[in-house]
Amino acid sequence: ASQKGLGLNWERYEKQQPQDGFLRLGLSCPYGCMQGPCRIDPYGRGADRGICGLDRDAMAAASLLRLTLQGVMEAMHLHRSDHYGAEIAWTAPLDKKAAAVMEKFGGAPLSTREIIESAIMLSRPSATPEAIVRQSLRLAILGIGLAEADRKPENSSGFSDCRAGYGLLAGDAITIGIAGAIPEALVRALMEETAGSKNPEVRLISLGDWIPAGGVLLPIVCTSGEAETTFASGRFNLLLAGHGIDPGIPALCTKLKVPLVSSVDNPKAAAIIKQARAAFDRRTPASFTPDATLIGKGRLSLGAVDVETALQDGQSSKIALLGGADTLLQSLGHLPVELAKALRGENHAVASWGDAALWMVKADLPVGILEANEGPLTAVRVLAAKGKLSALKGICFTGLKDCRELAFALGLAALGLKVSVAVPLPLWGSEKVCTTLRENLAAAGGHLTHFDHPAKADEILNWFLRS
Repeated sequence: ASQKGLGLNWERYEKQQPQDGFLRLGLSCPYGCMQGPCRIDPYGRGADRGICGLDRDAMAAASLLRLTLQGVMEAMHLHRSDHYGAEIAWTAPLDKKAAAVMEKFGGAPLSTREIIESAIMLSRPSATPEAIVRQSLRLAILGIGLAEADRKPENSSGFSDCRAGYGLLAGDAITIGIAGAIPEALVRALMEETAGSKNPEVRLISLGDWIPAGGVLLPIVCTSGEAETTFASGRFNLLLAGHGIDPGIPALCTKLKVPLVSSVDNPKAAAIIKQARAAFDRRTPASFTPDATLIGKGRLSLGAVDVETALQDGQSSKIALLGGADTLLQSLGHLPVELAKALRGENHAVASWGDAALWMVKADLPVGILEANEGPLTAVRVLAAKGKLSALKGICFTGLKDCRELAFALGLAALGLKVSVAVPLPLWGSEKVCTTLRENLAAAGGHLTHFDHPAKADEILNWFLRS
């Protein structure tokens, strides 16, 4: 990529350094105010209040609420909530746990009206930091409730094999890269059109997304953090882009002269393949020649029985859930792979989701693989139904890509689970907010460990082993 003059996410990350320290500490004002923007100097050398008089504690608490609110709205889109205003109806096995913790957070039943309440709180500063933190936790639990309300009837068993690695690009083939959220009907149509294709073969390959189609998963060549580097290899003849794709990848299409098709335009499968074939016919030799053996294999557990099996590892009675998105704050893949190895060495069964799971699959680690969107919630549900939640020694998010994942982690902790996040959260600008959050979670039996720096593998390992 460097030889071609292509700037990738790595270069953009370096140019962003140092990143906004005020925002990272939660001291950049999140309120819907047109008088600012305001920020508070964490070192006491500059402003200690906003123009309106807002102090650091309320500012940091409001930052948490704003991020949680955004996360819950993302969850509403994901789960296509159509019961706006109605109370969340919790079902077994998490109904009793949810009822118990809600007594600690105001008592009133949850509904999507919490979103309105939160938006009003963020219009002008008026609520106390304690009230804002409590509202953040109610919102986070709502996010879990939306996932539960959208839960489809589960098969008692079910799984899908997955393949991941650069070896998927080996050989000469028409290669269609797929990134973002693509309608399953379109993916199925493409699979039908390409079935049995030879001379040349037509391949559908995901660039970091877990894309289901008719009970199977598309092969995944890389994690989300590697997507731009992989696409810049010159091995792709067309990109099919869906909702949620990072803008850096479509930008590469222009620079590399690779056709770009958006799923928003409702393209036909035959037209996509025709365009990819034309690009293949006029291709130039690629300098990247991947080893065909670089393909890891895993099994995504879908049914309750298979999830339960995935949470077992020999005679181990301890379970660790470890997953999340890539982050450039960490060396890609290092944290999930090293932690999975160490935890298995400490007699823990390990299950994973997201980019972290892909790194484990590529490393051929014998771990359970959980559905990407629900992640650890699937495992928590199965363990709760079996009365085995005590075996769960912790849930670690190795990285967060969006606010939904932050709200998800916060919601799991609010339900009484032990959760850690390996990347910094924007809370460290206020000791009071950190303390209030910790005390609220402890009252519900939960715990959220977060760091003021990108956590190291031994820090997370010690956190698991102290359970």
